[in-house]
Amino acid sequence: NQCWCWDLSYIRTDLPRIFWYLYVMLDEWSRKEIAWLISPSLEHEYAKELIDDAYITEGLLDVPRDQLPVVVNDRGSQMKQKDVTKMMRDLGLTQTFSRPRTPNDNPFIESLFSTVKTAPEYPGWFPSSSIKYVKEYFEKYFAWYNNEHFHSGIDYLHPIDKHKGRAEKILKYRKDCLNKQRVQRNLYWSGKIK
Repeated sequence: NQCWCWDLSYIRTDLPRIFWYLYVMLDEWSRKEIAWLISPSLEHEYAKELIDDAYITEGLLDVPRDQLPVVVNDRGSQMKQKDVTKMMRDLGLTQTFSRPRTPNDNPFIESLFSTVKTAPEYPGWFPSSSIKYVKEYFEKYFAWYNNEHFHSGIDYLHPIDKHKGRAEKILKYRKDCLNKQRVQRNLYWSGKIK
């Protein structure tokens, strides 16, 4: 909870030029999805709802202002909206913007959207008539992403393990297992074990 990033992505539907919009807040260090929502339109009210959900989910209501995360976003109209920037200020969150037309200034969230859209289960499009189906899909997806997905950017840990501070213990256990196997393999090849 030192640096969050957020953005939105267009989700195709069965109708041309009609989209669902996926808003996601991501913790940059742990790559854990903090909050997400699906909306039928690009309005700043949904951005405010996302920020509010993230703030409450991470229990930041009683955290001193100097310990709140910096929030990185691009220069989309939802991010620059007066109501959104005022909400960020009121909550004590520092908002930073990427350079214009430079998506690699916000690489973690862009990488997440790439992972979302290239997942084997991803249907490619969703029905435009049912937001319920879209929400059910992403509820399952983000549960998998946070709790079961081995993320290559964080040493093949689950984002929830990194976020909860269990990374060192897991990495130490893996290293101990590898060392034990290396010793056993050396003993086997030296002829001391049959």
